[in-house]
Amino acid sequence: MRLFSLASVIVLTAAVPVCADVALKDISPKLSVRASLRTRAEAWNWFEPRSGANNEYLFGATIARGALAWTDDYFDVFAEAQNSALFSLPDDAVGPAPEGPLGLGAVYFAHNRSDDDASVFLRQGFVSLKNMGGFSLKGGRFEFAEGAEVLTQDPTLDWLKKGRIAERLIGPFGWSHVGRSFDGLTAAFTRGPFNTTLFAAHPTQGGFDLAGMKEIDEIDLVYGAFNLTRPSFAKNGDGRAFYIYYADDRDLLKSDNRPAPVRTADHQEISIHSFGGHWLQVIPLGAGPLDLLAWGVAQTGEWGTLDHGAGAFDFEVGWQPAAFPWKPWLRAGYARSTGDDDPADGDHGTFFQILPTARIYSYSAFYNLMNDEDGFAQLVLRPVPGLVSRTDFHVIRLSEGEDLWYQGAGATLSDRNVGFGFPGRPAFGERDLFRVIETTLTYQWNPHVAIGFYYAHVFGSTVVRRIFAGDDADFGYLELTLSL
Repeated sequence: MRLFSLASVIVLTAAVPVCADVALKDISPKLSVRASLRTRAEAWNWFEPRSGANNEYLFGATIARGALAWTDDYFDVFAEAQNSALFSLPDDAVGPAPEGPLGLGAVYFAHNRSDDDASVFLRQGFVSLKNMGGFSLKGGRFEFAEGAEVLTQDPTLDWLKKGRIAERLIGPFGWSHVGRSFDGLTAAFTRGPFNTTLFAAHPTQGGFDLAGMKEIDEIDLVYGAFNLTRPSFAKNGDGRAFYIYYADDRDLLKSDNRPAPVRTADHQEISIHSFGGHWLQVIPLGAGPLDLLAWGVAQTGEWGTLDHGAGAFDFEVGWQPAAFPWKPWLRAGYARSTGDDDPADGDHGTFFQILPTARIYSYSAFYNLMNDEDGFAQLVLRPVPGLVSRTDFHVIRLSEGEDLWYQGAGATLSDRNVGFGFPGRPAFGERDLFRVIETTLTYQWNPHVAIGFYYAHVFGSTVVRRIFAGDDADFGYLELTLSL
C-alpha cells in the first residue's frame, strides 16, 4: 500500500501534457524533437539484518529526457539532455560488513549522500554519417548496447536479441535512474546479412550517481563484432562473434575474494580480453515455433597483480504453442559463470561482466552474472495487444563458495571509493544462494503512455543465512513512462 500511495503521488505530479511550443516542421522538416518522462516508486524489503539497519523502505525517482535531432541525407546530428531526480532515499540502510547496502535505495544514497537530489547533464550528443555504400560512422557521446547492432525484423529473434543477448557485457544501464553513456566512436559496415561493427570509447559516470556528465577516462573500452543476420543458409538464424578489450586504471579498491589488506596494496590496472559469440535459431513447427539460444565468452588478461582467466555460457530453449489463447511463450535455460576457488593462488578466476545493463538478466537486482549458476523457467503471456506478462522462477547458486556473492553493473564513479562497481559479500564456503519468483506486467496504453509493475520474492538459502537474520526478501515497483 505504501508503494502504491507513493507511486500515485509521483504519477499525478508527473503526468502533465508534454508538447512542443513550436511545430518544428514549420522550421524545417529535417528538425525533430523528442521528450520522455519516467516516474518510478520502488519498495524494498531486504533480508532482515542482524545489525538493526533499515531493510524496509520505499523511494521515488524521475527521469526527464529532451532531445533535438537534425536528420539529413548523409548525416544526422543529435543532442539530448537528461534530468534525474531521487526522492526519499534511506540514510540508514547500510549495515556493517558483510551485510552492506540493504537494497538499491542504500546504494543511491551512498553515491549521492543526500535523501533528495537531482541533476541535469548531457546524456547524448553526437554526429553520425550514413548512406555511404553500407558504411556508417558515429562520434561523440551516445548510448551503446553490444549485441543489438543489427536487428532481424523477425519478432521472435529480435525479442531474444534485445532481452536475452544484448547488453550482457556493455550497455547503457537504462533501468537505473541515471544510466550510462559512452564518449567515443563507432563504425559499421553492412552488406546483405553481414555486418561488422567497431566501437571505442570511455564510459561516463552514472548508474547510481547523479554526476552523469563526467567521463571516466581511466577506463578504455574497445569492441569489435561480426554479425550474421538471417543468411540464405539459415533464414531463421542470427549469430555474432565478438571481442572486447577493457582496461581500468581507476586505482579503486577491487572487488574480489582476497583479504582486504592484500586488495588495498594492489594498485595495478585491470586489463581484460573477452572473446565470445552467440547463435539464435527459430524452428517453425506446426505446434508453434521453437527457439534455441546459445551464448558464451572466454576471458584472459590481468586483474591487478593477478592473472585473469574466466568464462561464462548460457543455453536456453523456448516454445510458443499455437493452440492456446493469450499467446503463451514457455522458456527455460541454464547459465553459468566461473568463480575463483582460491584467493591465494595468484590467479583471478571470477568472470568479469564489464559494463552491462545487469538488470535485464537479473530482474530482482539481487545478483548479476558473476560467479553464479542460474537455472530458470519463464512464462510470457500476451493476452491483449499492448499487455505483456512475464513470470520467472530462478534457482541461483554460486559457482565457487570460496568467492563472493556479487551484485552491480560495473563502474559508476571515477575517483570515489563508494564502490568498485561490482560489490560482493563473502559466501563462507557455501554455494546455495536463493530462489526467486517474480512477475512483470507492462502495458503500452498508446504510443505515448506505458505502465509497468514488478514484484519479486526471494527465498534465501545457506549463503544468505550466514550473513542475515532473516532469509526472505521482497522488491517491487510501479512505473509510468510518458513519451512525445
